[in-house]
Amino acid sequence: MRDTDADMPALLKRWRARRTLADLPGGDPAHGDGPVTQTVMAAQLGISEHYYRRLETGRRPMSSDTIAEVSRLLTLHPDEQLALYRWAGRPVPPLLSPVTLEVPDDLRDHINRLPFPALLEGPDFGIIAVNRRAARACPWTTEPGANIMIDLLLPGPGRDQCAQWEEHWAPPLLAQLRQGALANAALRAIVDRVCEDAQVRELWHRTADLRRHAYGTTRPMHLAGPGPDPSWVRILGWQPLHEPSLRVITGEPGHLPAGAKTPNGPS
Repeated sequence: MRDTDADMPALLKRWRARRTLADLPGGDPAHGDGPVTQTVMAAQLGISEHYYRRLETGRRPMSSDTIAEVSRLLTLHPDEQLALYRWAGRPVPPLLSPVTLEVPDDLRDHINRLPFPALLEGPDFGIIAVNRRAARACPWTTEPGANIMIDLLLPGPGRDQCAQWEEHWAPPLLAQLRQGALANAALRAIVDRVCEDAQVRELWHRTADLRRHAYGTTRPMHLAGPGPDPSWVRILGWQPLHEPSLRVITGEPGHLPAGAKTPNGPS
């Protein structure tokens, strides 16, 4: 046993102590600040208390499904989930996302202060928060379930805003999606979904770019409000060190790149 292995049972106990019965998913507020005991965890997981004790003390390794459920119940941070997977000797999922989609107050405040459209994106490219400028310029970003890849690659209001879509938008999006989907089933499902569109499917099979991101590029986009002509927007991405599973995506005013054609509308 590694020296660090002995720390995990104590940490699990402390993680339980951070929660109350009312905090549990579907918890009854009437239960108040009652403790989340091993008995409670066993009941939530649908196993015996004796079996749960063996899991928490390391006498029996947790399965990946159990780790995912414990993480959900205790609202574990991605770093805590990572430690739990490693302790149990289970494969670490390529993307560990927060178990809730609550937006940290500091990040929400940050994007709201920015003088250009900005949003917060999850590891599956789902949009979890936007500032007022983004909501006004790209109304589709406020729709429930909005997703950068799905909404910009499949026909709809998002893709309609992408001028010269096949030249400036689809290639970098597909390259980023291809990179992420190499070892991630969730992103592979997005690939399958967007490739239901014949044009996307043809581009997917024709291109071979493999890039983690194309942030920093300037692309033409029809923005709600300014007028009929598209604007050049510089797309930038930031990864907060304290919330590494999230990304801050901004659309700053850009300039026509050297040698680029003035777009006359979506391609």
